[in-house]
Amino acid sequence: MKKIKKEYYFISILLILFVMLTIFVVVGKLDVIDQNVFNAVIKLKSNLVTNFLYIITNLASTTGVVILLIITFMIFFKRKILSDFKYVVANVFTSVILMELLKFMIKRVRPSWKWIIQGGFSYPSGHTICAFVFYGTLMLLIYKKVKGKYKKPLLIGFSLMIFLTGFSRIYFGAHYLTDVLASVILGLIILIISNMFMNKEFKSDKNKDRKTI
Repeated sequence: MKKIKKEYYFISILLILFVMLTIFVVVGKLDVIDQNVFNAVIKLKSNLVTNFLYIITNLASTTGVVILLIITFMIFFKRKILSDFKYVVANVFTSVILMELLKFMIKRVRPSWKWIIQGGFSYPSGHTICAFVFYGTLMLLIYKKVKGKYKKPLLIGFSLMIFLTGFSRIYFGAHYLTDVLASVILGLIILIISNMFMNKEFKSDKNKDRKTI
């Protein structure tokens, strides 16, 4: 009997968690938690925090992601590792399609307490999932291919960007905690699948003296 890869177990668990979370969201079982989390987060409100998080959240907007993709393309091109850029593009594109589809299906109205202009539906958080898969894909590539003193700082920096993006969406009242959690779960699924493809490709190229970043 063929052994099932552990990644499939993780994906199955994450899918179950996402379905359960979505059901609870639809029936309103987690509304109180969402409200309490926002009430706690908004206590941190200040001009300094607002200005900082506004930059972070805009980096995950449509315009921000496009700019980040262009910058990433230029860096990958310069370092002659452009073939790896396909993972970044594929994951971001997949997250956008998935997010738009789910927003259309769930049609969850955004929080009434939002204090920035934001249209569309709420579930899941588009900014969060785009940031999660963009920075997450870079983290996977860095973990597998980067060597030297810059590896750890880059991994920590991108991890912080993921956390701060999700936090900013709650802080500005544009999303509920559950919207952000849903995006994290979906982002993890995308990254696990992407990692499987990376492992297969990099393993097959192991003896081809691939260029290290």
